[in-house]
Amino acid sequence: MRIGQRLAMLVLLAMVPLTILEVVGVRAERREEQEEVAAIAYRTVHRAAAEQARIVDGARQLLTALAQIPAVQGGETARCSLILSRLQKQIDIYMAIGVANPAGRIWCSSTRPGTDISDRPYFKRALAERRFSTGGYVVGRVFHRPSLNFSFPVKDSKGRVLGVLVAGLDLNKLAKDLRRAALPPATRLAIIGPDRKLLVALPDNAGVGTTLPRQFDAAFKSRAPGVTEMPWFDGSERIVAYVPPGSYSDLPFMVLAGSSKDAALADVEERTGLRLLVLLATIGIALVLTSWFSAKFVRKPMAHLMATARAWQRGESSARVGRIGDGGEFEALASVYDELAEGYDERHRRLLDALESTNDSVMTVAPDWTVTFMNKRARARVGDLTGGAVGRSVWELFPELADHPVGDEGRTAMLERRPLSLHFNYPRLDGHFEVSGLPVEDGSMMFFIRDVTEQQRAQEELRKLALSDSLTALPNRAHAMSLARQMLEEQRLAALLLIDLDDFKYVNDSFGHQVGDALLQRVAARLAACLPPDAIIARLGGDEFMGLIAREDDRAAHRGNELLRALACEPFQLGKRSLRAAASCGVMMVPEGTTPHVEELFANADLALYRAKAAGGSVVHVYTPADREDYEARRVLEEEVERAALEGEFELLFQPQIRLNDGAVVGAEALLRWRHPQRGLLTPEAFIGVLAESRQAAAVGDWVLDEACRQAARWWNAGHHIRVAVNLFPEQVRSNGLAATVHRTLKRHGLPPRALEIELTEAVALAGDAGTKANLLALRMLGVWLALDDFGTGFASLTTLKDIRVDRLKIDRSFVAHLPGNDLDLAIVDAVLALARTLGLEVIAEGVETEGQEACLRSRGCHEAQGYRYARPISGEAVEHFLSGRACGAVAAAG
Repeated sequence: MRIGQRLAMLVLLAMVPLTILEVVGVRAERREEQEEVAAIAYRTVHRAAAEQARIVDGARQLLTALAQIPAVQGGETARCSLILSRLQKQIDIYMAIGVANPAGRIWCSSTRPGTDISDRPYFKRALAERRFSTGGYVVGRVFHRPSLNFSFPVKDSKGRVLGVLVAGLDLNKLAKDLRRAALPPATRLAIIGPDRKLLVALPDNAGVGTTLPRQFDAAFKSRAPGVTEMPWFDGSERIVAYVPPGSYSDLPFMVLAGSSKDAALADVEERTGLRLLVLLATIGIALVLTSWFSAKFVRKPMAHLMATARAWQRGESSARVGRIGDGGEFEALASVYDELAEGYDERHRRLLDALESTNDSVMTVAPDWTVTFMNKRARARVGDLTGGAVGRSVWELFPELADHPVGDEGRTAMLERRPLSLHFNYPRLDGHFEVSGLPVEDGSMMFFIRDVTEQQRAQEELRKLALSDSLTALPNRAHAMSLARQMLEEQRLAALLLIDLDDFKYVNDSFGHQVGDALLQRVAARLAACLPPDAIIARLGGDEFMGLIAREDDRAAHRGNELLRALACEPFQLGKRSLRAAASCGVMMVPEGTTPHVEELFANADLALYRAKAAGGSVVHVYTPADREDYEARRVLEEEVERAALEGEFELLFQPQIRLNDGAVVGAEALLRWRHPQRGLLTPEAFIGVLAESRQAAAVGDWVLDEACRQAARWWNAGHHIRVAVNLFPEQVRSNGLAATVHRTLKRHGLPPRALEIELTEAVALAGDAGTKANLLALRMLGVWLALDDFGTGFASLTTLKDIRVDRLKIDRSFVAHLPGNDLDLAIVDAVLALARTLGLEVIAEGVETEGQEACLRSRGCHEAQGYRYARPISGEAVEHFLSGRACGAVAAAG
């Protein structure tokens, strides 16, 4: 579309709002005119209705007054007729006034008596309803003119009807009076009687006496006045205002006023036509002026601008617009255009300078892959090989790339006009290159080629560092896991081995980390040398290694044992030191045809390694599903123990301890039980090991101590001064503040220290750390008894008894069970009793169940015993009943 056409379109668009406003104004004027016509009709009909209401009300008052005249009441015909005659002459709107007897015969009249009106509806209604009534349209029997009759019953003093007063309204006279009221122009008026007959029709009184047309039914039945558009009696469309019967002061008539819509809008239509002519003339003049203006001030300067732009398009970069016009917008546009051209030239020069000075090689190629530009660096690099490149095909310069994926990528980018980014190695130029290509507007592409050979080498070094262990140069954990996944995907992995050095911490602690690192390097080398080339050995961290055995290895199942033998066969020479290394190995065999997750294999191998360590180390353990089942069972037990501790499912039972020489009760051992929701009451063998290693060990141990002291306090308060023996968890014995906790517990329950005995296991005694010794010393100073439990079953030594002073030794039930018939058990018991006598210690035997066992122990000098011979483990309340009637030995102070 040319600029002149656009300006004309702009003018037309500018006239659109004016046209819209004009249309809106005309519509508003038409609407206002219609509203005014409706208002005129509404006022007219209400004036007419008020007038008719006045006439009806006057008739009612007139007949009411006449009904009280004595002449009417007394039936005086002559006098009554004279009165009515004079009255009719004064009120000439009435055609006749008369009085009819109950039979309907006029006996008194302003005109001529004797007329029979017994068949007239208004007469019948007055008699029936005994009130003022209005009749319909009738033609009088005396004057034969249209009339409307009002009737009123005449009653005596007792309310009996004597007759009916009748007044006939002259409808012609009524129409004449209404015509004098000067209706508005083009307005018609109609009055409808109660019988739907047309009483008055102005201005020509046409159709009087006819029935109301059906289009007025809704208005006639309406309860309120209104305005609507509908056809008039003659079929012409009018704005009709109406007052229905009964809606205006009990008016029995319907009053209609109809104004002609066409006549009312004639002036509006005339004014509208004149406005449209003025609007069209304005648009025409505006278009003519626009055409002249565009030719002189727009199209001529624009043509000059276009010519300069086309010259630029042809490559004439020196083309400029210069001065055009008289300094207006086109002059400014020309100035801006010339400035842009100068700026483009300057940027082009700077771009060339930048391309020439960059360290990258820059090359531009046409769509047919002809080289159109090369910067100095590219010319220096490529020109040495080709003897000049500009104007030649890229595929001629670099034939090796024509059928190379690099060439395919380049052709696709050129065809699709999209950026290109790729890396490739080009032996001809002895380097690795990074190429970025950008499409240019003229259809060519510009390539930036960067030599990244050094960066590539550096990345390779970094990659090696990221995938290798810096100490041993073996693959690290991440790389090993990746290699394992790859071998699994290729169905090549036969076994995953985890090797962990035994007691490696000893090397670091004894000789320093430098020697430890050197040992790890030698271990890594020996492990790698023991495996075939298709196997992989990796260092996971610390002293842990992982082996990946390929399925092609027919000795895959034996590689774990071979690795351990290789490590142990001869010592490692580290300078002047000769160190031996032993290890444990967990093996996870990969079933053929399966592709499990490497994390699952690793977890299973780690579980096998744990089992190997638990077996004492220096062994190979091959994973079986039973290992996982045992692990899961322990994990479930750990969770249940945790829950039991938090929900208070543990209970304390007590087993009395008897002095053998007199049978007196001297103590009771507190025994922990677990009231399991499903499994019932569990003994410590089912859970104590897990509980001792759980987070709740200290909390449960403190509860056991507190509950045992609480029960002991009840026994003491009842006069049974016996001791209570409590087993502590290792964590409690090692913790700071053990003596303070025991002291607070005893004080809280009002017990003396001699009422409490702490039992130690051999594992706790063998720990021998400074914290444990300090805690046990503090307990002895507090006055609490100390007993060494299960003596002789573990690794306890005489040195232990020397370092940790205890008051009592407990002979384990395993040495008591076969007494007195087992000579070996008798020898052990005698040895323990002799040792106790030498050290001045008390001795108590566990698990005594028979009289023979009791007699044997008593005869050999054992002081005390406990077991089923005396009582099973019972509740604290049951202990009180057990003590009743039995002697209790006095508890001496702890020695």
